Amino acid sequence: MIPRQISVEDGMQECLRIGMKNRILYGLIYAEEIPMSIMADKLGVHPAEISRWCCEGKIPDKEVRKKIADYFKLPEQIIFWESNL
Repeated sequence: MIPRQISVEDGMQECLRIGMKNRILYGLIYAEEIPMSIMADKLGVHPAEISRWCCEGKIPDKEVRKKIADYFKLPEQIIFWESNL
């Protein structure tokens, strides 16, 4: 069985339902038009983790934050500025 890809639109619906906490990270993912499941594969995490970061304001581990920063070519302090890193 092939796992269903979680699209940016699916993630947006979830964030709209519960509220967006990290608009910068979500905006970067949305602008790339990359499904959250593919982004999760690139980062080595479960797609639900990305939703938690964007929608619930959870902060990924330092190693994953670095991968995100490298992928988007931005300092992690910009991507996660609301968390006062």
